[in-house]
Amino acid sequence: MKEILIDAAEAVRAAIAKVDRTKTGEVVGMGADGTPTEYIDRVAEEAVLGVLKRYGNPLNVLSEEHEYIDNGAEYTLVLDPIDGTFNAVHGIPFFSTSMAIGRKSLSDIKYALVKDLSTGTMYYAEKDKGAYAEGVRMITRKLGKKLAFSVYMGEMAQEKSFQVAKRGRRVRNFGAASLEMCLVAQGSLDLYYLYNRSPARLRLMDIAAGTLIVKEAGGDVLNPADEKVLDMGFEPGLRTDVMVIGDREILEVLK
Repeated sequence: MKEILIDAAEAVRAAIAKVDRTKTGEVVGMGADGTPTEYIDRVAEEAVLGVLKRYGNPLNVLSEEHEYIDNGAEYTLVLDPIDGTFNAVHGIPFFSTSMAIGRKSLSDIKYALVKDLSTGTMYYAEKDKGAYAEGVRMITRKLGKKLAFSVYMGEMAQEKSFQVAKRGRRVRNFGAASLEMCLVAQGSLDLYYLYNRSPARLRLMDIAAGTLIVKEAGGDVLNPADEKVLDMGFEPGLRTDVMVIGDREILEVLK
């Protein structure tokens, strides 16, 4: 499974490197969730599907563009071909391809890979075997005095987001959930927080890989509404808010 994920991620990076920058944001269709499919998304997704075909289609596929492809397999690939499409289209070097393999829900994901398509950094996790960045074990950091957060505070943010942001020493938001979750996993951030009105919540595809990576690094992925562990079934239309923490002590800080 790891070999498939690595090959697929490399195929995406190679494919988008050839894309004409003037075409990256061109709308070429509508995704399964009703949002526009941009050219770069389609190129990336087709690259992944091409790799799976070479391997004999050993996985079903749940993707933002094609919704669900049933290949009669035991496991399903939850795919976000380009996480951070806005960044990719606007030339902001913070976007990724995000892939997770599991059966039915976030809680049973066994393999996860997030590849930073700007730097080439690969984040990988296997259930009960740890999380790694370029082969180096990742561990979330213990809470210190200089808290670093990523908090979405755009026009769709809930009021609580601004209250949370005030608790941090430094607050950023980068626009690619999977990579921001990996920053928590490697100890660069103490918190990734997105608490939005419903049209702007995250999809399963955005957080599936990051969830396993964070957990294997020692962190937690919670629902900010009730601070309970987040779980989602493999259903294309579901959306969620997310609170990703490296150390549970931060819950006291945010009260």
